[in-house]
Amino acid sequence: MNVGFGLRVGLASLMAAAIVACETAPVRPGPSVVTLPGQPGVQGLPSATSGPEYEHEARRYDRRGYTRPRHMDGKEPVRVGLLLPFSANSAPAQKVASAMFDAAQLAAFDAGDERFLLIPKDTKGTAIGAADAARSALADGAEIILGPLFSESVEAAAVVTRAAQTPMIAFSSDLKSGGDGVYLLSFPPELEIERVTEYAVSQEMTRFGVLAPLTEYGNRVSGAFAEAVFVRGGIIVHEERYMQEPDAMLAPAKRLARFSEEIVPLELRHEYDGKAPAPGAEDAGYTQGYQAVLMPEQGTLLRALAPLLPFYNVDITRVKLLGISAWKNPRLTREPALRGGWFAAPDPEITRNFENRFAGAFGAPPPRLASLAYDASLLAARLAASERRRNRFSVDTITDPNGYFGADGLFRLNRDGSVERGLAILEIQPGGILTIDPAPRSFAPSF
Repeated sequence: MNVGFGLRVGLASLMAAAIVACETAPVRPGPSVVTLPGQPGVQGLPSATSGPEYEHEARRYDRRGYTRPRHMDGKEPVRVGLLLPFSANSAPAQKVASAMFDAAQLAAFDAGDERFLLIPKDTKGTAIGAADAARSALADGAEIILGPLFSESVEAAAVVTRAAQTPMIAFSSDLKSGGDGVYLLSFPPELEIERVTEYAVSQEMTRFGVLAPLTEYGNRVSGAFAEAVFVRGGIIVHEERYMQEPDAMLAPAKRLARFSEEIVPLELRHEYDGKAPAPGAEDAGYTQGYQAVLMPEQGTLLRALAPLLPFYNVDITRVKLLGISAWKNPRLTREPALRGGWFAAPDPEITRNFENRFAGAFGAPPPRLASLAYDASLLAARLAASERRRNRFSVDTITDPNGYFGADGLFRLNRDGSVERGLAILEIQPGGILTIDPAPRSFAPSF
């Protein structure tokens, strides 16, 4: 099934119906992808504008020096730059870049706008390469830039795009890179933390523990969790941090486990905060233990960490484990300690459509970041479809408060460059990962 992506959330159902109808339709003459020497070609999608002959005609330029394929003579293309690390030193980065390029092409063809011209540029995975790629895309006439991927590359390219007053939809989750014409279409962990915290509080949980890695990511997630708990009237009973090595996890997990009791002596809390009990504290008796623990770990380390809590006598039938979207891993369903754990992530019923569409076109499932390129490209194509030329990529159109519906569900871009997403709450069970609270299909009105 094709992926529905409405320019306005209110049109999502109409768009979905239209796209389903296109499923068996013949390939239409559609958008173009410039293929320049040394850059990847179009693969997996039937197109009359790919291959060596198109490479030759793609090097045609109009009187302003802008790229204009021969078949677009007489039309004014909507030129969209796509900055990705095609030749980065890291092989995984190259693989992700290739998949994101495929996803962007898929979106361009799904949009079906004959004026849409996607112009890929190689950032080489470096800040200097990203700045050069941005300049090259602008020289080719790009009206909007999609990418880059890495935070350093975003910052470097943003200097170029801001000077040219050209908007950029980048794929970094580094919040300091956004704003002033740079929009971050990504998966910031703060959104996941806020959503799972909100759901836990709605289930009458107010007391929390934290067991997080001693890393920059751990700092970011722990800070977001503390804020999310505080604004909802909750309390963090105790927090422990650990080095990401199996042996180094033991002592922090054991210390955290002591705060899981139904009641916890105040003296125990002061043992870890280094302060003596306040005068009269002994008269106050006890403080209650946590009802849930945030554990923002993943993969092999998570499978080593989670069993430590029941090993140190934490009753995991009573204490809920909270996680991150990386918990969406079928292997974790085999870990008894994670049974019943909650985490926030894009709704699987929505993401499955894009995953199937991508696999059908390119013969392999997409990596997680591929959907970002799809959504950014299709958003650009939908905005380009506007009859207005001067303001089709304006701040007002890009930051529509109604948001958009993409491969990962509902999202909207804000004027400060941040992104908001509609996420689902998922639960780990031995039989699979279940959706226990679906993702919203519209945003609450903003005031």
